Amino acid sequence: MNILIDVAVVGAGVVGLSTAVKIQESIPKARVTLISDRFGQETTSDGAAGIFRPTVGKVPGVPIPTLKKWLRDSWDRYELLARSADAGEAGVQVLSGHRFVDSPTENELEAGLVSCNRRMEAKEMAAFPEECRKYKHGWFVTTLLTEPRRYLPYLLKQFKANGGKVVQRKVSSLEELAGSYKIVVNCTGFGSQQLLGDDKLVPIRGQVFKVLAPWIKHSLHVGDAAKIYIIPGIEYITVGGTRQENDTDTKVREEDAKIIWENACKVMPSLKKAKIIRQWAGLRPHREPLRLERQTLKTPAGTIQVIHNYGHGAEGVGLSWGTACHAARLVQEALVLTFSKI
Repeated sequence: MNILIDVAVVGAGVVGLSTAVKIQESIPKARVTLISDRFGQETTSDGAAGIFRPTVGKVPGVPIPTLKKWLRDSWDRYELLARSADAGEAGVQVLSGHRFVDSPTENELEAGLVSCNRRMEAKEMAAFPEECRKYKHGWFVTTLLTEPRRYLPYLLKQFKANGGKVVQRKVSSLEELAGSYKIVVNCTGFGSQQLLGDDKLVPIRGQVFKVLAPWIKHSLHVGDAAKIYIIPGIEYITVGGTRQENDTDTKVREEDAKIIWENACKVMPSLKKAKIIRQWAGLRPHREPLRLERQTLKTPAGTIQVIHNYGHGAEGVGLSWGTACHAARLVQEALVLTFSKI
């Protein structure tokens, strides 16, 4: 059967864009429209450093095998891009760095993915300031970084090249889309709190600096929860950060900026003369568990199949392609249901 099915993806952050592109790749019969009131630098994704550094504590409630599958799919995608001619345009690079933590064990979610994850030797740790060395264990890790300021436009360009349609408007209710679309994929992140009344969504405020310091080539994470992080991107370095639960303030706060900068300069003194380009604050859409499921929604205009894909918290970039693959499979299931009724 060659019937085309209209699919709407709501939300244009890294999760929404990834999902829209993956649906196009996986389901040729899907005619995909991307709907959002915010794009690019207006999204939460834009402020993320984009380093692949998953931790179980930041994605609670998801079975480890499922989480590992999502991460594997994401890693394979980013690694392919990092080693392709599109690496610069997509903003994907191989990045090595140091981590200081109290945990003596390897990050189980990175095992088998990152190309290097070894304990630092005592002489390596001795070269770092005391603020780093007060943590018992040091790790040297080679991972991947996907810079959203480049990656989001890259995905949008790919989506349009694949025949995707873009509509800029706010969706106040998923019922608005019934009648126009048989399948709707909800990737609105924290917007789902208002869109759906989902009280499981919790905002976690993050604030960072973006600075110019081309002499810094390695990332640095200090503390088990990465209380201090310095992450070189292709052009700028992300310096953070904060993790303030149930804080909805999206304005940069000077008191936070002072603490972030002072702490970062203690662990990496070479940062002191970096040129500050901008500061950013935003809300990570945290949910326990991350919501990735299919729902049948009956409306006055007809029944639609809804796939929810939101609540990634601080792991939006790292999980985005993996959850997009999962969401595309759910769209396939929804197509079977839709076609069976035609």
